[in-house]
Amino acid sequence: MSPIKLDRRTIGELERFLRDELVRLQGVLRAVVEENRTAEHSSLTDMSAHAAETLHAEMQVALMGRRTQQVVQIQDALERLAAGQYGHCQECDGFIGTARLRALPFAQRCRDCQDHAERRARRESAVTEHEIPRELEAA
Repeated sequence: MSPIKLDRRTIGELERFLRDELVRLQGVLRAVVEENRTAEHSSLTDMSAHAAETLHAEMQVALMGRRTQQVVQIQDALERLAAGQYGHCQECDGFIGTARLRALPFAQRCRDCQDHAERRARRESAVTEHEIPRELEAA
């Protein structure tokens, strides 16, 4: 593993940010769950009102998914920090870089490895989109 290139002050700042952000996101998730639990679901006869409620619910689900993903990423970053592995790319083991960590404190990869991972994901997504579903092949 390459030597740590973050000083104690920077590590402390990033750790405080990660912990504060974790608490904030967990609070947001709890509030959304509580809102959904206590919300009255009236029978809507107006189609536009029903459509708006459905859209709102779908947006809440998407936002909750993204926030949950961020919570997991932050928890992983805090684990790496505790293990002395924070700031090192999980692909190439190189230093991620102070500027990148300040911008994205839960980054798992250096910029180059992240670019490669995103290109690979786009290629895999493009292949998946062009595959013919098995049910249609049999038809």
